[in-house]
Amino acid sequence: MPLFLNEVWLGDIKPEVIEEAVTFFGNLSIGAKPDNLPPDLRMVAGPWLSAEEAKVMFIFEIDDPSTMFDAYAERVVSGLFASRKLTLLSDWNQMKAYTDRVSV
Repeated sequence: MPLFLNEVWLGDIKPEVIEEAVTFFGNLSIGAKPDNLPPDLRMVAGPWLSAEEAKVMFIFEIDDPSTMFDAYAERVVSGLFASRKLTLLSDWNQMKAYTDRVSV
């Protein structure tokens, strides 16, 4: 299943937003998730909090990340999330296979 790095910038940094983030990501890290998250979503690493900005990062696996739209939109509207960046992760062996193929 594809792996993604999810970087989520938190919304307004008030104590209640931080508390909600701790609860949400803590639950997600042990496999407990809201009903509007897809059943095949699984956190595999993290969550980590950035020391430089109001950002939470974690790695998850899912077949189709577009199925997370409802859950993401709900958290933007609630003020928990300000934005996110989703990055598909590739195994280092894929780079090795590529360089082997194109090297002459």
